[in-house]
Amino acid sequence: MEQVKINNRNKNYGWVIIMLAATSFFFSAPGQSYSISIFMEIYIEKFNLSSTELSSYYSIATILSGSLLWIMGRNVDRFGQRKMFVIAGVMLAVATLFNSFNTNIVMIFIGFFMLRYFGQGSLTLIPNSLVPQWYEKHRSFAISIAICGGLVASLVVPILNVWLIDLVGWRMAWRVWSLALVLVFVPLMWKFVINKPEEIGALPDGRTTVTEDELKVELQAMEKESWELGEAMRTKEFWFIGIISMLVPMISTGLAIHNYSIMELRGMNKEQSAVILGLIAIPGFFIPFIARLVIDRFKPKYLVIISLLIMAIDMLYMLRVNSFWSAAIFILIYGFAMRIQATTISVIWPKYFGRKYLGSIRGAATVFMVIGSALGPIPFSLSLDLTGNYRMIFIIMASICIVSVLLALSVTNPKKSVRLG
Repeated sequence: MEQVKINNRNKNYGWVIIMLAATSFFFSAPGQSYSISIFMEIYIEKFNLSSTELSSYYSIATILSGSLLWIMGRNVDRFGQRKMFVIAGVMLAVATLFNSFNTNIVMIFIGFFMLRYFGQGSLTLIPNSLVPQWYEKHRSFAISIAICGGLVASLVVPILNVWLIDLVGWRMAWRVWSLALVLVFVPLMWKFVINKPEEIGALPDGRTTVTEDELKVELQAMEKESWELGEAMRTKEFWFIGIISMLVPMISTGLAIHNYSIMELRGMNKEQSAVILGLIAIPGFFIPFIARLVIDRFKPKYLVIISLLIMAIDMLYMLRVNSFWSAAIFILIYGFAMRIQATTISVIWPKYFGRKYLGSIRGAATVFMVIGSALGPIPFSLSLDLTGNYRMIFIIMASICIVSVLLALSVTNPKKSVRLG
């Protein structure tokens, strides 16, 4: 039996993949709301636009980009993560360069669409389909470490953007991002990304003592266990998990957009409100330890249920928040539950539907999250307009969390052979 050539590079390459995925999450920043928001303030002032007008174009661009992400997902399955990283990176560099020439609302809308599609969409979709190729047993641990790249960006990039704009102006700030993508991100992805461990004679989780026959068996098993997008969409699990995944972006976007208003009604100034909003990222840095101890050892649907119950209790706790410290407790609890759920759902897709067509499935599933994100601010606004406060929306969100628990309880690991029989 012929032995595949194994070396330490093969054995430890999963860690390189995690770092590359973290780099992708970081470089998705130009397309993320926390980065674009500072430029939106400039557009309002420079081009005499209203906040409502600009926000509406941003929401439409977000929905449009999200609805087309299935194309990126399908191309990931067809051409591999490495090539699509390079294409998405180059196109995001084009997008940031294009935004530096904005002069009217049409150009701004096109710029928003490109930033959201290639940044916020593609450079989070691709690493989410890459890491699960390399890890099975410790999948949630690996994903949670990779996501830390995005957490670092959410803490650093807003400050970096303000500094760049003060130093060289907003147009040049966009061009700096374009250069960074072309000179740093794209070469890294082209040089070091390997789509699957099988391409270097290894298996997921760093298993490297592999014969040719064992590798062939592994590839056959992956083929047998993998669902195509059309097959996955005919299961209730695809739709139930998708609907549940709408909840976090809906609440998070609503909280972010209305943060200053929510906290002002509870007696806090803008500085305190800004600190509270930033605290939402802190729990994410502890999730890798929790993933190793808990998430990788229990059925994912029960962890989703626990996260939903914590969120429901936290929404009701918000009704009693009346100080900086109680608000900080609220946002830290929410950030913890949010990251647990996001990591667990990232594990569910490959666990339930396999690895081979993961790009297509993640691309389609992202539509749920985009819709949730786009719709999030609306119910918060309605609560304020109708009642003068946000109590009603927190009660409603708590109720939706409870209803989502019922959906999660009915989820089971779908059996392909039974469904096709």
